[in-house]
This record gives sequence, structure tokens and C-alpha cells, in this order.
Amino acid sequence: MKRDYPPLWIGALLVFLAVVWRMMGAPLTGAEWADVKTPLWQARVLTPSRMERIFLLWMPGERAVGADTLMEGDDPDGAELVRRNSTDQIKLKVHTAGGIATMPLESYVCGVVAAEMPASYHLEALKAQAVAARTRAVCQKESGGCRSYPGADICDDSGCCQGYASMTECREKWGDETEFYRQRIIGAVEETMGWIMTYEGEPITVMYHAMSGGKTEDAAAVFSQPLPYLVSVESRGEEGARGFFTETTFTYEQMAAAVNGSIPGMDVSADELRRSFSITEYTDSGRVRQVSMGDALVEASSLRKALGLRSTWFSIASDGEGVTFQQRGYGHGVGMSQVGANSMAASGSTCGQILLHYYPGVKIGLRE
Repeated sequence: MKRDYPPLWIGALLVFLAVVWRMMGAPLTGAEWADVKTPLWQARVLTPSRMERIFLLWMPGERAVGADTLMEGDDPDGAELVRRNSTDQIKLKVHTAGGIATMPLESYVCGVVAAEMPASYHLEALKAQAVAARTRAVCQKESGGCRSYPGADICDDSGCCQGYASMTECREKWGDETEFYRQRIIGAVEETMGWIMTYEGEPITVMYHAMSGGKTEDAAAVFSQPLPYLVSVESRGEEGARGFFTETTFTYEQMAAAVNGSIPGMDVSADELRRSFSITEYTDSGRVRQVSMGDALVEASSLRKALGLRSTWFSIASDGEGVTFQQRGYGHGVGMSQVGANSMAASGSTCGQILLHYYPGVKIGLRE
């Protein structure tokens, strides 16, 4: 009697998939599964990138480049991911730990994208980050430069300007996958070469953050400056991201020490906080605008900085010992949400669609 064995091709397919699974760095043992650091929500973004890397390993060859491609050049210390050999592009004076260095705009943008956004994100999200970073640099150069470092157009402090990663820092961060991720970033910068965002003909003031928590914030609520393209918009698809919801607990003694040491003029005791700490006002997006601490009303943005909270979108649960902050999202919430941009890109949105969603009313492209 003939047995109905599965066709041979099914067995071969399963073996092939198992090999690909392992080559992508996917876990096999229980211990490996426990160590997985990549959330499932990001798997659909990482899989195409990993597959691309596998095919490049199987079919090595020269990467096709055009005449205007970013290339490595006269950078003996490896400070820049790339140096574009062009005499007609903008040069920036960038303040880093080593002092002020002059570098081409596009080389600088590569370093910003490497520092500010995970290189595993979708290509369209990386492209959106490249345009945002380039716009920030151009706007700042034309409006007086870095406020913290006179003589520099921009610095590598993300709290002041934008982060910037050197080639050495990228090697430390990416390890064996350095060249793979480097090429992804170069591709994102190449495909948006020269593009900036403008409003009424001028480069816009760019803000972006890691994760909005589901809705971005209006610039006026955080920086007291209303801008027509930095308004609150929905940011869907972030819910499954790691860190979307977080909790942080402080004793009243810890809170008092932190706010007194960080907020000018504050002198509040632990007992006063125990009696008075509460939320007094919210912004239209649902974030906390102001809290009561003793006899003072404190801006939530100042409290966030003092305590190192992930965002001002929080609720509180308190008892006789301290306060637990139940936070949503990560960052000030204004402008483009990077996690939201990645989610939009994974759902089929282009770089332009992402930017127009988070910066409504702007124009994107080469400056006229």
C-alpha cells in the first residue's frame, strides 16, 4: 500500500527556511529566545533588511553607484561615515568632543541619522530622518549657529542640537554589521540628497523625538512658540513598541532632592510633596502641562528634566512613601515621532508622506 508522504519539495523548503532563519540570527534554544531584544512589532521591518544582507553575502559583488554617490575619502581618523567629494555643497562647522570640525553637509547628515535613529528601521523612515536632520542643520546655520558653542553651526548634543555618530562610534554600536548598516544609511541620504523642508520659502524649525505615545504635541505647549507645521497629530502603530508604557517610582525624599537641585528657586521638602504633589493642568494632547509642588506650580517639562522622566504624558499613583509615574511615549512629543515614522513606513508610507503627516503644510525637495 502506497504511503502518502509529503512531497520532497516541502521538506527541501523547510530545510531552506530553517537555514535562512538561523542565518538571520533568529533564536533556536529556549535561552536564545529569552535573550531576544527585538520586539515582535519590528520583525516585519527587520526581516527585509536581514534578507538583503543574506543575499549580499551569498552573491558578493560591487555595489552599483552613480557619479554623484557618497564615498569615503580624506578622513584618516574615520570620524565620518562618508565624505562626499564635492566642492559645491554646504560646509558645516560641527562641534564634537574633539572640537569644531568642518564637514560637508551630506557627510554630517549620515552621522546624524546613524546617531538619532536605529539603522534597522525601514528605509523610508531613515530617509525621513535624513531630510529632518538636513533641514535642522541648514536652518540653524542660516539663523546664527549653535547657542552653546560660539563659532559652530551645530553641535552633537541632542539636548541642544542633534546627535552625531562618528565612524568609530558606529563600529562600537553595530559591530559585525557595521558595513551593512552604514550602507543603509548612505542609501537613505543619497535618495534624499539636498532635500529639505520649507515653509513660505524658508527652512523650517525641525523637532523630532523617539516615540509620541500615540499623539504628538503642539509646539506651543512645550516651547511657548506656535508654529503652523508643529501641531498635534495622531501617531498610530506605536502601541507595540518597547517602552510605549513605562513606570518609574520615586520616594518623596528623592523627588525633593532632584527638583531642588535642578529647578531654580525650588525649595520643597519631602513632607510638603507628600501633602501637595498633584497634577493641576493638562495640554490638549493629554500630556501634563503643570503640577503642584508645595506652594509652587511647576511646568511638567521642568519636572521631567529634573526627574529624568521619559515624557510628560503621565499619570501618577501615590502613597505615603512616594509617587509612581506611569508614562507614555519617550521625548518632548513635538514634530516627527521616530517610532511612528517607522510604523508608517512599514505600512507602505513614503518618506514624503511621513514628513507631511508630522509637519503639515511644508514643502519637501531641493531648495528653489
